[in-house]
Amino acid sequence: MPPQPANRPLGAFLAALRQAQIDCILIGNMAAVRQGAPLMTVDYDFWVRLPEREYVKLLSIIQSQGGTVLARTLYELRDGTQVNVIFQPDGLRSFEAEFNGSPVAKLEGQAVRVLPLARVIASKRAAGRDKDLAVLPILERTLRLSRRLTARRKRARR
Repeated sequence: MPPQPANRPLGAFLAALRQAQIDCILIGNMAAVRQGAPLMTVDYDFWVRLPEREYVKLLSIIQSQGGTVLARTLYELRDGTQVNVIFQPDGLRSFEAEFNGSPVAKLEGQAVRVLPLARVIASKRAAGRDKDLAVLPILERTLRLSRRLTARRKRARR
């Protein structure tokens, strides 16, 4: 029998964050992918509500689960899944504001907030890195298509 989502490394990591009372929001390309953006990405970016000086709490979680610390904020879980932890992403409001404005989705059996696509776009635009600017046309097109689809569904219900 395959491992259940909560027993998979990413699910276990998210469960450990919750147990440690560390809130997080899935941001970046993986958040965009979960909202229909046709992108490829190799890692999960999580914005955590944790003072940066307390990052050792994250190291403890990773190491207790058999993961590897690749850099201070980049970890590899025991199955090779890469997790990047961000303390203050560019172009976003306060953690509280973004957390409250982010819908909840299931990820590996765990409830997690997912940054809305429009906010992912704002963050990438503010970051201004070449790799972020390169995906903006794709993200913006995905957002336009998503909004059109939502509007059509609303009209069809009337």
